[in-house]
Amino acid sequence: MGTKSGAYQDVYIKREDEMVSLKNDVTDFCEKYIKPVHPENWDWSIRDFENPENDPTTAEARAVANVVYKDLLDSKHTQIDLSTMNNVDAIKSYLNPQSKYADFNMEEFAFALKVELEHGKIKDVNVTNNHPFLTAMIALAHMTESLTYYKRLKVMEAEGEIYEIMRKIENSKTGKEEWYKELSKAEKELSEARIGLVERLQKMDDIPVLEKIGD
Repeated sequence: MGTKSGAYQDVYIKREDEMVSLKNDVTDFCEKYIKPVHPENWDWSIRDFENPENDPTTAEARAVANVVYKDLLDSKHTQIDLSTMNNVDAIKSYLNPQSKYADFNMEEFAFALKVELEHGKIKDVNVTNNHPFLTAMIALAHMTESLTYYKRLKVMEAEGEIYEIMRKIENSKTGKEEWYKELSKAEKELSEARIGLVERLQKMDDIPVLEKIGD
């Protein structure tokens, strides 16, 4: 695990009429919202997210999404004013548990949380302290610019991996057989990523068109 220190800012948000420090309440938040859907290894402050077996689940993603969705619908002022985010109506539709594609959306959101946990304790610069809410905020910051962000990210990563493997093959005098095996795996991942992107594009008819498109 990475260092527990870092440029973590203490931000307060109103949660059920009480001002809560997001820096200090990771365990409390997880106990309240994560533990009911993930009874074992529920505390994100100590969970080893470098182990793929501990990736956020779809049920956990839904639990976090429900908190964010409630905040988006709540008119009470908090230090983190979610109502001011770009394309807020699209984000509301995406997080809505009654969405036509709710299951698909949460599978994607779970992946987004996994990606953005790199801003927590698994890296040397700990920004979020693994707080599910703050991790979700980073994911949504990307998604306010494009709801295809994480599907495109998968495609980009697979393409990059193929490029690096091809360089290995071109520059290696031995061991090319093993690299060709890795190339086959990467090409399969790229094919699956492209299919996932197409599926995302096909499942956006219940989400308002973005008013502001990311740079």
